[in-house]
Amino acid sequence: MSIYHGWRPLCADVQQHDVAHKREADATPDATLDTASPPIHLRHAQPVMVLLPRTASWIASLPERVRPRALAAQYARIANLLCAVWDDPLACRHYFNDLLAGARPDRKGFPVVVLRELNDLQAYYIGMRDAFDRSRKKQ
Repeated sequence: MSIYHGWRPLCADVQQHDVAHKREADATPDATLDTASPPIHLRHAQPVMVLLPRTASWIASLPERVRPRALAAQYARIANLLCAVWDDPLACRHYFNDLLAGARPDRKGFPVVVLRELNDLQAYYIGMRDAFDRSRKKQ
């Protein structure tokens, strides 16, 4: 249904077509889909493989000892996602758990320096959130 139906009548020079019927009419035996060929691209959008400015600012705002520099250099996509979920405690904890203890069998794992940064960042996050929760309970 068009958004213009019921709002005002269409002009005389506007034509309406039912797209589903047009596709069936245009299909020829040569234009049928080849069901045997695999899909070319399954993902609709590619993740951002470069460090976003927001992520760079977030990393700079962290204490020096927990800044994930190797993670940002080698896995910018993951750093961007951590930045995106940083203010959502439940989502951030789930993402840390997925990164550090994920059950996918095809994962290669992280280099030691990146793994150390992720562990340090997770420990900092848990400590920071626990301190924040304790201060809110006192009020």
